[in-house]
Amino acid sequence: MSESAATPSLSQNWETLAVHDWDGDTELIVELAEVLEELSTDDVPVLDEYVDAESLCNGLQAVAGRQFTEVRFSVETYEVRIRQSGAIEAQRQLHPE
Repeated sequence: MSESAATPSLSQNWETLAVHDWDGDTELIVELAEVLEELSTDDVPVLDEYVDAESLCNGLQAVAGRQFTEVRFSVETYEVRIRQSGAIEAQRQLHPE
């Protein structure tokens, strides 16, 4: 017998693609670029086409007292979110922009 065919709600269908280690040697921008390469159908996706990477890092790392709990942006048919915990997640958009 197969698994249940029930469709998960939109809040439950995020797939974790990577978890960034804030204390590790790899920069968030490098890890994010690798994740976008997996999501994009372009031969060479450019991170700056999707998000201002410097602002994203500054917000998530609480530079100058500002701090976001997550940042979201679109990459082709996916919505990507990066959480303060370091989780980089994606879900298919029902209505891509």
